[in-house]
Amino acid sequence: MTDDLLEAMSVEERRDLAVRLARFERPEQPGAAERRRRRFVTVAAAGSVVLVPWIAVLALTLPHRYVAAHWTLAWVGFDVALLAGLATTAYLAWRARPTMIVPALITATLLVCDAWFDTTTADRSDRLVSALSALLVELPMAVVLIAAAILVIRRRILLR
Repeated sequence: MTDDLLEAMSVEERRDLAVRLARFERPEQPGAAERRRRRFVTVAAAGSVVLVPWIAVLALTLPHRYVAAHWTLAWVGFDVALLAGLATTAYLAWRARPTMIVPALITATLLVCDAWFDTTTADRSDRLVSALSALLVELPMAVVLIAAAILVIRRRILLR
């Protein structure tokens, strides 16, 4: 298929072609690339297996209460990381850079962690505010960031 034929196609026809081509099997990778991929899969799988007993140990041995010496530093530092992630994502999105995917997904993950730790560490008097903050701000913002990243990925794939 020539570039002229592709240019003559409508956006819908190109999208349909991309979907149809994506159904084909993955082409054979060169030996070194395949070895790196297998090594990565092995490390990720091993890490998953090791985490299972570690989670059990934590569940059985962690104290019910713990006083953190640097509680303020931990939360302020975490919120500074959120600020940096959101600002970087906004800047890269404003500049229409596809690299916005990276800070968007990192920031979405941080927002989910923020919601989790806010709600699980809240005192009785703060539980309602923490839950509302998680449900109305942090988790929806994480969904928006993930959706934006997926949209950019899909657009980049269709442009290839």
